[in-house]
Amino acid sequence: MKPYIRTGLIWSALMIAIMAAATVWTLHALPAEGPIPVHFSLDGTPNRYGTRLEVMLVFSLIPVIAAIVSAILAAAPSLDPRGTNIDVGRKAYVVVWIGVMIVLALAHVGSCMVLLNAIHGTPAGPGIVRGIIAGCALLFVAIGNYLPKTRPSYMFGMRTPWTLSSDMAWGKTHRLAGRLFIIAGLLGFIGAFLLSGIWLVLQLSALVFAATIISVIYSYFAWRGADDHDDGTSLTV
Repeated sequence: MKPYIRTGLIWSALMIAIMAAATVWTLHALPAEGPIPVHFSLDGTPNRYGTRLEVMLVFSLIPVIAAIVSAILAAAPSLDPRGTNIDVGRKAYVVVWIGVMIVLALAHVGSCMVLLNAIHGTPAGPGIVRGIIAGCALLFVAIGNYLPKTRPSYMFGMRTPWTLSSDMAWGKTHRLAGRLFIIAGLLGFIGAFLLSGIWLVLQLSALVFAATIISVIYSYFAWRGADDHDDGTSLTV
């Protein structure tokens, strides 16, 4: 096993263990009967109730999803036809991998805290939501920092028809995307503590979406100006 894959799996195991422990603790604290809050407003106030079984299924499913994500990330370099390029950019790959797992754990533990507070009649307030969004924003800052260090691959990075057919277009696109993701992450981090209501939730998604769209559009123009782009083949149908 490659060392960076092992590192990613170790961190994944740690985060999944934290999520599993939070799940067990939360399920143990659930009342034996009666409705249980399953959905909350931004201020932590319950606005929908469900059964104990529903809560058990949802909170038990999250660590399983994290394990599946980890398995996919571990297998991707071996499945990618350009997997050796992921090896070259392994620092970027493992940082993003670890960041994703940390954010999943943060979101899961935060959800458990919101539920436990609601069970005890003390709404958590928007603080936990702000913390989760701030953590996600920092993840995008980390992604932006390492995007320029990636190499062309089919499973990691800004994969467009133009970046995959030109190493020059890949490099230019990821340098721009890296800057845009850092800006989006920093603005999202600030917004997590300044904004309220629906904008608190939407602002980071809107920033990242804008950064992605701009990068995709730019990749075409980078490809048009590249010396190594593919002009097609002589095959006809």
